[in-house]
Amino acid sequence: MLRHSSSSLVLLCALYVFCFIGADNIVYAQNQTQPTTELNEGRYPSLPLKARALNSIFQQWGISANQSQWNINGEVCSGAAVLASISIDDFDYNPFVKCDCSYNNGTTCHIAALKVYAMDVQGAIPDELWTLTYLTNLNLAQNYLTGNLSPFIGNLTRIEYLTIGINSLSGELPKELGLLTDLRSIAFGTNNFSGPLPSELGNCTKLEQM
Repeated sequence: MLRHSSSSLVLLCALYVFCFIGADNIVYAQNQTQPTTELNEGRYPSLPLKARALNSIFQQWGISANQSQWNINGEVCSGAAVLASISIDDFDYNPFVKCDCSYNNGTTCHIAALKVYAMDVQGAIPDELWTLTYLTNLNLAQNYLTGNLSPFIGNLTRIEYLTIGINSLSGELPKELGLLTDLRSIAFGTNNFSGPLPSELGNCTKLEQM
């Protein structure tokens, strides 16, 4: 009787190990073959925060993606957002994002550009925007944005083109702009900013237009 129980216990342990390893291998295989994007929380739940950030920004501003052009089937990095032939500056796409899907041998996409241009958007710039740290181009010009420009803008260290002109932003320009050392162009005119330009802007040695 004791011998039978020991055999059963060994068999159960073996089955447990087999199932555990098998399940782990299935998860690993899925992770190896399934592309990931920081913006698609439905299909890729391992990276939900960026999707929630963009959705929250759009919700606070009362706008939405055009799902016939991009964000097709709820996947932000899709359609025109990944077509090299369509620029972020294309007038037919607004609001619009462009994605860079060259990361990890083409298996990972990041949002590289965001445009919300002349859409009568009102209110503050949501803090969630500063979590989109792969942005190289941000255009929020000709809206009714209010409040200060957050020091968390310093998180956008990859930014090259920053356009926030013709709004109602106020306060002093944050010294953290000096962290944007890849900056080529910045436009912030026709706002209600006060005080001098931060001396830290001198760190932006690639700046060509202001």
